[in-house]
Amino acid sequence: MIWFILIVIVLFIVFKFMNDLNKDKYDLQSTSLDEKFKFVVNMLNEGVFNGNGNITKLENRSFNLYEQGSNQIINFHYSTGTLTITWRYKYFQKEVVHTKDFYETRNLSIFEQQKIAEQMISEMIQIIENHKNNVMKDLI
Repeated sequence: MIWFILIVIVLFIVFKFMNDLNKDKYDLQSTSLDEKFKFVVNMLNEGVFNGNGNITKLENRSFNLYEQGSNQIINFHYSTGTLTITWRYKYFQKEVVHTKDFYETRNLSIFEQQKIAEQMISEMIQIIENHKNNVMKDLI
């Protein structure tokens, strides 16, 4: 009896996961990932790269935002309704990585996308400042 319950639970989890992947496929069928989150991308591009950032598509669910010659790169990855943003920043050849997951991002309003971008910028300002201080301590 316990095996039956366990199998039913596992099947439910697998079904839910596959259903979410199909929803992602449907979401990205008519629009690209960078277009789906264009307000987040535009705000980060303006705030970080002064509007000079380029988008490099890695796959259907992932792309990078960066500026040639810059010391930072922002990766966007979307899966099962979750947007994961990974921001890498190098200072004197030492890298800091900040990753944040945003859940339930299938149908975000402009306001919600702006909040995501503002939150990432706000968090990263503090992380970069701490990283610079730690690197400078190591150099002295």
